[in-house]
Amino acid sequence: MTSPPEDEHLPARLRAQAIIRDGEQRIGRAWFRSLTRFLDRVRPAAAPPDGPLDPNRISDSAQFWTDEVNVQVVPEISNVLRRTWRRVTSAGDPVTDPYVADYLNDAGNRLKRVPDEVYARIVVEIERGIREGRPIPDVTAEVQRILTASGSELWPNRARTVARTEVMGAVNAGVFRSAQLDAEARGDMAPMKVWLATEDTRTRPSHRAADGQRTLLGSPFEVGGAQLLFPGDPRGPAQEVIQCRCSLLPVVLGETLDWTDRQNPRG
Repeated sequence: MTSPPEDEHLPARLRAQAIIRDGEQRIGRAWFRSLTRFLDRVRPAAAPPDGPLDPNRISDSAQFWTDEVNVQVVPEISNVLRRTWRRVTSAGDPVTDPYVADYLNDAGNRLKRVPDEVYARIVVEIERGIREGRPIPDVTAEVQRILTASGSELWPNRARTVARTEVMGAVNAGVFRSAQLDAEARGDMAPMKVWLATEDTRTRPSHRAADGQRTLLGSPFEVGGAQLLFPGDPRGPAQEVIQCRCSLLPVVLGETLDWTDRQNPRG
């Protein structure tokens, strides 16, 4: 019986997972804290214990949620991106880089949709109550549960999905952009990149098939019929992006820039 081939990228895969878990925890905590404050604010107006349900009142606090995202969540995404950037190169400045500014703006816009999601969940619950002829107190109690961050596993699970999706996008966007600048600084006209999938049973087949795919840094990977500049590319389709756990390894001047094992970037 032959033994499976040795995985040359296994150490990088494991180190990447550790870095990503730290980012997930930071972003997840920030998002859940902000959601808790938002729901605590809208619950008395949208689902008063002694008054009629009014999901339209959720929109009254839409700006509050936007401010929470911009002040609490996006800075954590920015921190992940900047820390990853500096593992690759000292070239450029992630704080002032236009690519980073656009990326973070897009991230904020993605996360601002929560009030619409909360509204939709409440409307579905009210319509279900009417359809099933449920007592009004029971429907009110269910809506109040939706409007309580710790009322069920709904929002903790949502926080984990948001955190994993956003951290992977930020990590790989940071690696991608910093590798571009590193290649420019070092005079590499044709830098490359490699897709690294997470080797376990939870990895979706299309990402497992992309493992080891190598292409020019500025060209997209072909993954499940989609074109992605990097794993977690937010411009890709949801089925190839949400909760992606893959990583990007750039190759500049023939050197694989294993950012997972670099505390001090190149000068």
